[in-house]
Amino acid sequence: MDTKLKNIKYSTGAQTAAFILVWLSVMCVFGSGMFLLYNHSIINSKSYYDTYEFKNKFNMQLRNAVELKVKLKSEESIKSSGAAEDAANNNLQRYYNLKKEMSNTVNLAYYIKNTKTGETITNVTKTDALALIQKQPASVYYNQLTYEPGYPFGEEIKQLLMGTQYEVHAALIEPLKQGDVFYDDFMAYTRAKTIATYVTALLVASIIITILAFIYLVIVTGRREKGAEIAVSFVDGIYTDVYSMLVFIAALLSVTIAISFNEPWMNLLVFALVFGVDVLIGLSYILSMIRQIKSRKIIKNTLTYKILDLCFNGKAFKTWTIILLLGYGALNGILFAIAFSQGFTLFLFSFIIIAAFNIVAIYFAAKSLLSLAQIMEAAKEISAGNLDYALDKTQISVAFSSFAEDILSIQGGLKKAVAEAVKGERMKTDLIANVSHDLKTPLTSIINYIDLLKKEDLNNESANGYLEILDEKSARLKQLIEDLIEASKASSGNLTIEKEKVDLHELVMQACGEYEEKIKTAELDFHINAADEKIFIAADGKYMWRIVENLLSNVLKYSMPHSRVYINIYRSKQNGLLVIKNISATSLDIPPEQLTERFVRGDAARTTEGSGLGLSIAQSLTDIQGGRFKIEIDGDLFKVMIEMPLWLEK
Repeated sequence: MDTKLKNIKYSTGAQTAAFILVWLSVMCVFGSGMFLLYNHSIINSKSYYDTYEFKNKFNMQLRNAVELKVKLKSEESIKSSGAAEDAANNNLQRYYNLKKEMSNTVNLAYYIKNTKTGETITNVTKTDALALIQKQPASVYYNQLTYEPGYPFGEEIKQLLMGTQYEVHAALIEPLKQGDVFYDDFMAYTRAKTIATYVTALLVASIIITILAFIYLVIVTGRREKGAEIAVSFVDGIYTDVYSMLVFIAALLSVTIAISFNEPWMNLLVFALVFGVDVLIGLSYILSMIRQIKSRKIIKNTLTYKILDLCFNGKAFKTWTIILLLGYGALNGILFAIAFSQGFTLFLFSFIIIAAFNIVAIYFAAKSLLSLAQIMEAAKEISAGNLDYALDKTQISVAFSSFAEDILSIQGGLKKAVAEAVKGERMKTDLIANVSHDLKTPLTSIINYIDLLKKEDLNNESANGYLEILDEKSARLKQLIEDLIEASKASSGNLTIEKEKVDLHELVMQACGEYEEKIKTAELDFHINAADEKIFIAADGKYMWRIVENLLSNVLKYSMPHSRVYINIYRSKQNGLLVIKNISATSLDIPPEQLTERFVRGDAARTTEGSGLGLSIAQSLTDIQGGRFKIEIDGDLFKVMIEMPLWLEK
C-alpha cells in the first residue's frame, strides 16, 4: 500500500493535477484580491454612512439643495437680482437643472433655517423635521463658519452660506426608500459586505492551497519515483538565459496588451486572461528552473556559459565566428529599436519577426553547440582513459564534422598504442612468471642434492668449501626466483588484498627488532621518531610487513657504514606516513623513478647481494593497497616515503 501511494505521489497525473490546482488557486487569489481591493472602502467601513461613496454623493446633493434654496431661491429672485442678462440666464438654467435633479431625491432630508428672520426651508413634511433629522445616524450641520470635515464639497457649502444667516441640517431618513441613488448604493454596500466575508475566506484558503501544492511540486518535480534521477522535460532543453529573456518579453507584452483597452470592464477581463496565461508561463518557468537546480545544470544550460566555455576552453571560435555573433547582436538591436519606435500594431508585427529570427538563429546555434559539446565530452572521456567511448558521427553538425573525425582518429591511435603496450607488459610479466617457475623445479633438485652431499663424509677440505659455496649460491638463486614471482604478481595486481587495522608504529618496531643483529653487523645507527605511537592504517598486514622488510633490507645493503638511519612515523589528516632516510655507500647518479624498476640497483658495480627487485616489489604492494610510494634523492641522501590511508572506525 505504501509503495502504491509513493507511485501515485510521483506520478505524472498527480503532478499535472497539482500544477492545475496551483494555477486555479493563484487565479482565485487574484480574483479575490481584486474584489477586496476594489471594495476596500466598503470592507473597512463600519456602516454605509462611513463610506467615501456615500459622503461624496450626500454632500454633492446637499450642496445642490443649498445652492437651489439659499442662493438661487426662485425664478423671480433671479430675475429681480439685477444681474447682467447673461449671468441671469446662466443662473436660470442652473436653477432649472438643480430643480430637476432634486426632484429625483427620495431619501435626503434637509432643514434650512434663517437664524435672523426665523424662515425655514425643508423637504420633510412632519412638524418635528429638525428633531427627525438630528436623530438619524448620519446627520450633518453647516453654517457660514462650520462644516463637516471628511465630507467632500463641505468647503463649497460653507462658501454658499458665507455672508448669510442660514444654517443647514441634513441626513438620510431611515429606513431608506427605493427610488434614488442612496438606496441603490446601500443595497450594493450590503451585498458587497456580505460577499466580502466569503471572498476573504476564499482568499485565505487559496493562498494555503497554493503554498501547499507549490511545495509539493517543488519536491516531486523532475522525479518519477523517490530517489530517482531527475528527468528533464522538453522545455528544460531551452537555454536558461534564453528562456528567462523569453519570459521577460512575454511579461512586457502582457502589460502592453492589458493597458491598451480604455473600457474598465474590458480592461479587467483582458487583464484577467493575460494574467492567467502569465501564471501558466511563470509556473512552468519556475518548475523548469527547479528541475535544472536539482540536476545541477542551471548554469551550464545557458547560452552564455556555452559561448564562454567554447571561447575559453573549446578554442573553437575563429574571427568570422565572433564577427557573426556581433552581427547577430547588432541586427537584434536594430529590430528592437524599430519595434519600440512604432505603434502597438507595428510593435506586435516587429516582435513576431524578432522572435522568428531569434528562434531560427538559436536553433542552428544550439545544434552546432550540441555537436561541439558531444565532441568535447568524447575528448574528456578519452583523456580520462575511456578509449571505448562511442561518438556518434551522424549526430554531429557539418561545421564540426572534421573536428569529430580528428577526435576519432586520435581515439583509434590511442587504442592501438595502449593495446600494444598492454600486450608487451603482459608478455613480459608472463615470461618472468613462466621462466621463474621453470627455474624453480631444477633448482629444488639441486638444493636437495646439496643437502644429500652435506650428509656424506667427503674427507676433503676443498670439496667441503665448494659445497658451502654451492649451498649459499643456490639459496640466493632460490630467493631471487621467489622475488621474481612476487614482483610479477604485485605488478600485475594478481594478489588478494584483505585490509585490516594495522598499527604502523608497532609494525616498524617489530621489523627493526627482527633485523637487530643485521643492523649491528652493518654498523648503522637507527633513530626512530614517532609523533604518535598509535597510528592505525587500513592495509593488509602481511604485505605491509613485506614492504617494511624490503625497505630495511635495502637500507642494510646500501647504507654507508657507521652512518645514521632515520625512520619517521606520523600522520596527516587522511594518511599514515612512514619516511626512511639513509646515506648511500655509493654515489646515486640515477633518477629516483628508475630505482623502482626491476633489476635496477643503487650499487652500479653490483658488489652487493641485492636482486634489484626490493623497491619495485615495495612500490607495487603499496599501490595495490591504495597507498602512495615516493623516492627522493639529494646527493647521497636516499629518502623513501610511504603513505597509507588511515583506518576509519565503523
